[in-house]
Amino acid sequence: MIQDIRRHIKQLIQAMSKGAYEREEVIALSLLSAFAGESIFLLGLPGVGKSMVARRLKSAFRDSTCFEYLMSRFSTPDEIFGPVSISKLKDEDTYERCVDGYLPTADVIFLDEIWKAGPAIQNSLLTALNEKIFHNGKEDLNLPLKGIIAASNELPAEDEGLEALWDRFLIRYVVQPVGEKCAFMKLIGGNQEVFCMPESLPVSDEEYKEIQEEIRKVVVPERVMDALFALRTVLSQRFENRDEIDDPETGVPYVSDRRWKKIVGILRASAYLNGRSEVNLSDCLLLEHMIWDKDAQIAMVKKDIATMVTDGAMMAHKGVKTGGAGAPAEQFVTTPDGKCYIVIAGRDEFCISTEDYEKLRGGKAAYGRFTTGNRILVDTEAGDFRLKCEVYGTLTMNSFKYQLKKSSGKHTTTLDELVTIPETIEDEIAANIFLRDRLEDYPQLNAMTNKFKGFRK
Repeated sequence: MIQDIRRHIKQLIQAMSKGAYEREEVIALSLLSAFAGESIFLLGLPGVGKSMVARRLKSAFRDSTCFEYLMSRFSTPDEIFGPVSISKLKDEDTYERCVDGYLPTADVIFLDEIWKAGPAIQNSLLTALNEKIFHNGKEDLNLPLKGIIAASNELPAEDEGLEALWDRFLIRYVVQPVGEKCAFMKLIGGNQEVFCMPESLPVSDEEYKEIQEEIRKVVVPERVMDALFALRTVLSQRFENRDEIDDPETGVPYVSDRRWKKIVGILRASAYLNGRSEVNLSDCLLLEHMIWDKDAQIAMVKKDIATMVTDGAMMAHKGVKTGGAGAPAEQFVTTPDGKCYIVIAGRDEFCISTEDYEKLRGGKAAYGRFTTGNRILVDTEAGDFRLKCEVYGTLTMNSFKYQLKKSSGKHTTTLDELVTIPETIEDEIAANIFLRDRLEDYPQLNAMTNKFKGFRK
């Protein structure tokens, strides 16, 4: 067993990324998906290094084999899974393939232009992705598969029966051409380095199995589960109301229960490979690669995830400043009429002024979308603090629900003073080897945290 797993994985990513300019993130994600036992889809134009990622992933595992294939509408199952054995068919009347050197015997698989595969290939791939089993005549072969990387320069076309296969690719990543001038100049002008993986870094089959066992033991704390449920609720409501709010160009992503379960598996893998026994909120930022169906949805998804992480950080660190029975009166401002609305969160109390409450009643919306009913939202601009309520019912502060009651003669405070953001979220991001290094690399989250930095404890 690898003792210092985080240091080892970090070294592995660095070695795999050598000479692959601006590809460290996608290489890290491909490695993460392999250890989690999942698949990754790469969307990008020809020549951006999608096949290179697969070859680098192969180098991460000791004595591994790789199968690569460029799909076309003329591709046959024989070319992917191996030709039918004529001798078996002739002598034993058995339909069996010669699989050596083909997909069923490979550790790492790269399938380019995946959506051009025919129905027969798709059906076999579904079984391989789901169960890691290949039905070969009367025998079921357990695949040594560690990672499948699929690629295309387009997303699957609608109404062509590709939804099931598309859903099996848990991580989805858009590979962009090299953007930074320095990296571009090195790419085109430098001496092409021969990639060589240090002998000490590749992971053996035994280590791989042990790592997967340890991943399953990782704890998912309640605060993370609550944050995931809040995000799921937002996405589900949006999907249910898609006929009213759906932008034909953007659409609404659908995330199945099966997909949510697999997402938690990715979060566990991220935590363990980072040397932790527990998932934290930084791991949840990885969801930006897992809950979109169209690339036009990515910006919306990032905003939703930023809200989830911000909410989770606030709740985890008791970021709500309360004005309970023992709170000094001078800490709060009384409304002119002496009235306010008290929010009860467990045993804690905090207040919303009559003025703020009346602002809530001014318009009807749910998460920025107009709707019917008595749901009301304040959402001034992207990244701002959101407050939603059902009149005389519940109040939701950034997806967390509390009981709402009318009161008088209580002390109150402004909405901004109710919130604090822990500094630890920045540290968590910086320490996570599967994320971009800085909070500034997540603009939506950075905007939300900056708004509340003045209210830190």
